[in-house]
Amino acid sequence: MELNDEVRETVSTALEMALRGQSRKALAILSGLLPDHPQHHDVPYGIGVVHAIQGEHEEAIQWFDRAIAIYPYSIESYYNKAVAFQKLLDVPNCIRSYQRVVAIGPASDPEVAKSRGIIENMASVIMRTEGVSLDAFLRSGDKFNEAFELMDRSDWQGALEGFRASAALNDRNAPCHGNMGLCHANLGHKAEALAELDRALEINPDYQPARSNREVVTQMEEGSPLSGTTYQSINYSLENFRRERQ
Repeated sequence: MELNDEVRETVSTALEMALRGQSRKALAILSGLLPDHPQHHDVPYGIGVVHAIQGEHEEAIQWFDRAIAIYPYSIESYYNKAVAFQKLLDVPNCIRSYQRVVAIGPASDPEVAKSRGIIENMASVIMRTEGVSLDAFLRSGDKFNEAFELMDRSDWQGALEGFRASAALNDRNAPCHGNMGLCHANLGHKAEALAELDRALEINPDYQPARSNREVVTQMEEGSPLSGTTYQSINYSLENFRRERQ
């Protein structure tokens, strides 16, 4: 890892420019530093911040990860990574990034205090809206993502088992039940598919994917797998969090 005050000052100047609306020029300055200073974590961190300012949150996360790879104790990188995940509605990764800030930073650091407060607030909202602990919510999310990858590969039985494992940890997740409905439909289980889609709508009457998919499932025959179904999944947890804050 490189320590260079001149590089740090240049990064700070570039970020000030980005905040004044000169993001393109700031990005050019920071990108110009990379070839000569590949091990200075402030450079990829700065590039990540500029991308975040421009609303390019996925790109920002990639650059924050590069900064963290150089310096694993970069509180600023983890904090801004958490904010980027929050903008992307990726609640589990958002929480884990804030948790990392708390784990590596001194209690007196303002970003550590903010992160701790955000985690506590999210845990409270998740308990109120989902009825589960923060740990159960995160583990359920991991199971959900694993199952969704299987569903993307049309492994309907494997995905169904994964979503069941997710629901066992957090049953009040409409997308989870909606996706179980799709898995059942593609396995030819019409009655079970409708039951899961109804459960999704019971949890969240505004969950449109379940409503749309239910219309298709009602037309299938029991025992005949539904093929060619399009589906979508949205993590509603952060939307619940936002509604609770309003």
